[in-house]
Amino acid sequence: MGKKEACKIHRTALAFAHLVEEVGELATEYVNKEARKGEYSTQKLENAIADIFMMLIQLIKVRGLDLEKLVLKAVEEEKKRLLE
Repeated sequence: MGKKEACKIHRTALAFAHLVEEVGELATEYVNKEARKGEYSTQKLENAIADIFMMLIQLIKVRGLDLEKLVLKAVEEEKKRLLE
C-alpha cells in the first residue's frame, strides 16, 4: 500500500469516527429530551445534526463519491419502496 492510499484510509477512518461521535451526541440529546429534560439543549441537538451532515459530506469527499448521484439513487429507491 502506497503512502497516498494509506493517507486516504486514515482520513476516511477519522471522518467515520467523527461521524459516529456526532451521532452519539444526537442520541444523547434525544435521550435528554425524553428522560433528562433539564439537560436537553435544542442548540446541541441542532449542532449535532449539522455536524453529522458535514461529516457525511467529508466522508463522501474522502471516498471520491458523487453526492448528487448518491442522493438521486436513494430517492429513486425510496420511491420504489413507497409505491410497492
